[in-house]
Amino acid sequence: MDVGVDVGGTFTDFVGFRGRDVVTTKLPSTRDPSAAVLAGMRELGASGMAHGTTVATNAILERKGARMAFVTTAGFEDLLVIGRQNRPNLYDLRVTRPSPPVPRDRCFGARERTGPKGRAIRRLTEREARRIARAVKASGAESVAVCLLFSYAGPAHERRLAAALQGMPVSLSHEVLAEFREYERASTTVLDAYVKPLVSRYLGDLRTALERDFLVMKSGGGLASDATVSKRPVEIVLSGPAGGVAAAVSLGRASGHGDLVTFDMGGTSADFSAVVGGRSQWTTEAAVETFPLALPVVDIESVGAGGGSLAWRDAGGALRVGPESAGADPGPMAYGKGGSRPTVTDADLLAGYLGPSLLGGKLPLDASRARAGIEALAADLRVSPDEVVLGIQRVVRANMAKAMRLVLARRGLDPRDFALLAFGGAGAMHAVALAREIGVPRVVVPFLPGAFSAYGILLSDVRLEYSRSAVGPLDVSEKNLRKTIEEFGRRARRDLAAQGFDPRRAVLEASADLRFRGQSYEINVPLRGDLAAAFRRAHRRRFGYARASEPVELVTARLVARVPRPARVPRPPESRTPSAVPRSVLFDEGWRESAVYARASLPAGFEAKGPLIVEEDHATTVVPPGARLRVDELGLLEIEVGT
Repeated sequence: MDVGVDVGGTFTDFVGFRGRDVVTTKLPSTRDPSAAVLAGMRELGASGMAHGTTVATNAILERKGARMAFVTTAGFEDLLVIGRQNRPNLYDLRVTRPSPPVPRDRCFGARERTGPKGRAIRRLTEREARRIARAVKASGAESVAVCLLFSYAGPAHERRLAAALQGMPVSLSHEVLAEFREYERASTTVLDAYVKPLVSRYLGDLRTALERDFLVMKSGGGLASDATVSKRPVEIVLSGPAGGVAAAVSLGRASGHGDLVTFDMGGTSADFSAVVGGRSQWTTEAAVETFPLALPVVDIESVGAGGGSLAWRDAGGALRVGPESAGADPGPMAYGKGGSRPTVTDADLLAGYLGPSLLGGKLPLDASRARAGIEALAADLRVSPDEVVLGIQRVVRANMAKAMRLVLARRGLDPRDFALLAFGGAGAMHAVALAREIGVPRVVVPFLPGAFSAYGILLSDVRLEYSRSAVGPLDVSEKNLRKTIEEFGRRARRDLAAQGFDPRRAVLEASADLRFRGQSYEINVPLRGDLAAAFRRAHRRRFGYARASEPVELVTARLVARVPRPARVPRPPESRTPSAVPRSVLFDEGWRESAVYARASLPAGFEAKGPLIVEEDHATTVVPPGARLRVDELGLLEIEVGT
């Protein structure tokens, strides 16, 4: 049996299938992520896996990557420090940016120059290449990022430097990101080199322990072999949240919910994305700790708002929640591992959202410890404990609503046209209240909500991406665009065969980044029919206007090669007799007697009005007063949020 594995900040989730029966488990994440991965594999008796991991992300955020060097064209050694003029706070004169992963004294300039058409203006000599190699090795660097000007158009000089640096892990910008905008290309290449030794070692150790190859989830929403990812590990920097979006796309096709906003609330963060017409949305403008990551990634907005987010009083006396999290160890106070500050989970427990244990009884919750933390914060704020519980929930929802509005607004989407797909360990608890705040009329809670990202990782397609910038007028460049796409197609088939996949099963999806002449941003358009007309339609849909007389420019050619994997849906629920027990639950309206159902007891077609709670091993769904629950034929929980 193969399983999907999602390593999160608090828990590591596993999902697999035996026939149509789903098997799943959830284990606390460990300091060494592979320990939890191998323990879950042994528990389920699994042999292979598709793996989503935060190893690369954490290495960047915690500054635990490799000691590295940066090589660029002479005169541009300060590229990473200068960056762009963008300011996170426009009027803050004291704003500071985090320093790049590579210090200035390990940035080296090679005496060479390539022009924008790829021709050498000043050739890189063998002597100069050897000089750079000696300086890099003398600096004590463990890995090297090489990003020369216009190398995406002419990579010969980067290849010469790679030959001189033989024996060291080297990331070449024309292989990592063959696109223009030298700062974004340099940043992406540096992040690749920064995590390469760590990721290669981690994946290699897992491969040795499993005694076989496995698949790894990429930030763009597809899978690749572990050997391929080891060569370009920057592709997995944002891989964790992409699994949930992939599952949402598959579920949307199976259930008819084509337009969804995904809401994944776990232990440390909440992630939002949009699925429009059954397709995930992607972007090349992601960033990790302000460092650009210009590869295509699933368009996800994250906020530090999870079950483990800490509640605290700021200097002005206001209640704040997050972004700091209690993590897996010690976790919320209710976990009994020594936590001393209350979290969202502690508030949810005292509100009656949660029962006495999690994980099907494996993790008992200590309500007395949670109450002590809430009461201490209430005394500090000079309000009642109930007001603190409701305050924590309202503040964390406000933080999440801001991120959700951003996802919809930047694509011109109306929340009234969407359903909110809620998953993650805490997503379904807060989904209805969040949907009301945003104006989304309906919430859908899928099967396996607490391990939905792992489910998505398991069934994701194998996916390879190719791109190359070639800026020029579209009417002149279109012929060369199609030649480039044909070249990408040949490369894709070779690469898939090398990874052990049948290239005849590949689905090739070509597109182009286009813009009006003079613009500094692009829109991606599928490569079919009249490209200029398709671009103008997309521009008008997003920005409200498109001039018919304005020339259109080609910026970047793109190709995605997908090898579909089998779609699997758990066996539909059987006819059952619902049974409920009463519980007192705190809502905005006050304490209300609520029916608590086990999800396994709810048959298809079941309907009920809130307030009620639906419990299962890895998640809890809260249906407040005024909302209405229905179980559909696939076993999905559909909630009309009401008012």
